[in-house]
Amino acid sequence: MNIFISLLITTIGITSCFSATEILQSTNSYLTKANRIHLKKILEPGLTSNDVTLVYYAVHGYTFLEEDLPKKQDICDFLVKVVQDDNNMTTEKAFYIASTWRTVGNCQSKPPSNITKVLSSAIEKETSSMMELYYAVSGLTILSEKLSRDNVENVIKTIQNTLRKDDSLWNLSYTFHIASDLGGTLGFDRIEDAIIQADEIDGQYLQFEGGLSVTSFLVNGIFKLSNTLKKKPPLTSQQVVKLANYLLSRRSVQTPRGASSLLSALTTLANNDFEKPTCITLANEEISISIQQPLVTIQVCDILGNPLSNSFKVIANSATRVGDDIVIFNKQSLQASPTDKTAFVMNFMEMKPERGFYKISVTAGAVTNTVTVKVLCEVVVDHMEIGTADADQTTQPKLTRVLFPEKLSQKIEADSQQKLVMRFLLRDGANKKPMRTHQAFVRLSSASTSKDDKRGHEILFVAETDTSHLYKFDMPIGTAAANFDYQSGDYNVELIIGDAVLSNPFQWTVATINLKFPESSSIGRADKNALYKDKSNIYTTKPEIKHMFRQPEKRPPAFVSNLFTGLCLAPILLLFILWAKLGVNISNFPFSISAVTFHLGLGNIFTLFGIFWLKLNMFVTLRYLFGLGIVTFLAGNKMLSRIAHKHKSR
Repeated sequence: MNIFISLLITTIGITSCFSATEILQSTNSYLTKANRIHLKKILEPGLTSNDVTLVYYAVHGYTFLEEDLPKKQDICDFLVKVVQDDNNMTTEKAFYIASTWRTVGNCQSKPPSNITKVLSSAIEKETSSMMELYYAVSGLTILSEKLSRDNVENVIKTIQNTLRKDDSLWNLSYTFHIASDLGGTLGFDRIEDAIIQADEIDGQYLQFEGGLSVTSFLVNGIFKLSNTLKKKPPLTSQQVVKLANYLLSRRSVQTPRGASSLLSALTTLANNDFEKPTCITLANEEISISIQQPLVTIQVCDILGNPLSNSFKVIANSATRVGDDIVIFNKQSLQASPTDKTAFVMNFMEMKPERGFYKISVTAGAVTNTVTVKVLCEVVVDHMEIGTADADQTTQPKLTRVLFPEKLSQKIEADSQQKLVMRFLLRDGANKKPMRTHQAFVRLSSASTSKDDKRGHEILFVAETDTSHLYKFDMPIGTAAANFDYQSGDYNVELIIGDAVLSNPFQWTVATINLKFPESSSIGRADKNALYKDKSNIYTTKPEIKHMFRQPEKRPPAFVSNLFTGLCLAPILLLFILWAKLGVNISNFPFSISAVTFHLGLGNIFTLFGIFWLKLNMFVTLRYLFGLGIVTFLAGNKMLSRIAHKHKSR
């Protein structure tokens, strides 16, 4: 039974942790050259540090980046100096020195003998922690020192005892690393126990509590042990991809330890013998396709940015337009780039797509991923008309046609009895169809700055379209006078067109208009001056806002409260008085389970009512009353039945 429950919990945990609406087969990013340069800058100061730990992480980080270590002899001299000066060498520091010594490869054949003694003593000591055992076993393995059979058995026994008390993620990680060095099967069956503790984020990322350090250490330990035993770890390809996605999301680390941890885990995932995550993504993020740039370039590589070793074909399965799900093609092969082994190209504009966003499903070998591209179009101003009309619309507007991108030669005159009118139509340059844009603004700005306002006046209006996609803009001069502060004069009329899918957004000065606003009244001007004067102080410190609690309701005197309480208790007192006067025949009380249960239930109900009056709410009280009521009812029914049966038998 216990085994069944454990299996059920494990299955539910794995299902909830790794379920996603879409099965991930590919990462969406990889370690780019820019990322490598950033990580190298983070690691570089550690090479000249006086801290053995930072030197260790910097040296290993350079190794994972496949960068040449500068000043190797200086690093070796530093390690020798640390060994000579440190009289109280810890197991952790001994491990860092041994590992760095071997990685640099330019020092003498072996580090000083006291390093080996410190590591060996940690194994022989019975009170060593899991961390100390990890440093000791890993350090001795790096130094090619073999452990005796007794030491191996002691280590295994210590690990098993520790895991019974504390099987935290760190202890499981130490177990995987130690077991891989010892070459046994210890800990392999606990890999699934570690994986089930992973946290999934947005169906895209998989991480362990503790962040990058524990996630990296666990990934390295799991695959290191699997490679040693030649056994596939209990990880699906989707889980490996999500782990890789999380690691790649931490490419902006700022410490040598974080950079080294990131690079080591990415290298482990990229080079393991079981599940190697593949990256299928756009070569350029947010790529825009147009007639001038018709090519879509897909990057297919491993998570380190290296070309894949196996041969494969890259095929665009389909391209679907976002919004209406229109499929414009199926099964198009991409051509390999002659200069870049990770790049594959296709001419997307050959499919004559309309403007918008498209999702392209790309398959490389057995891996499929979806990328999003944006198809741009060139907007064309089909016609533009501008002029004036009477504000009361008694006459037809007098409009003049203007060709893009020219400016109307004559100045437009308009007074407060008129309105400014614009009509224009935009077309898609590819298919000549009328189109709408996300941004269509009409901007009126002062043609010359005034003495009172060096910046001049300007205001933006939104142009609206009708059912035929014709843009219309009407601005009554008299109504808009307040927006311009009643400042008459020459204003430039500009048309601003923009959209995410336009290759040629523009700002076009269409004409110059002379606006004649009515004079504002002296009262109105005085009010405006007062308003401006108030606005000048809007950024000054305001008085502190103090919360005012409501004054408590006046309570009655203590005499009234006590009198009311006494009146409430009077019926109980009267009950005891009547019992004393009439006499209570307790001898007829039926001492049975049902009778005792009924009276106890009745008493508990009265007690519940009292508690309800003091602190409980109605819903909690009803929940308790439901249970007590059923028990009391059943017990009372049984008790009355026994009493009735007893009377009949007499």
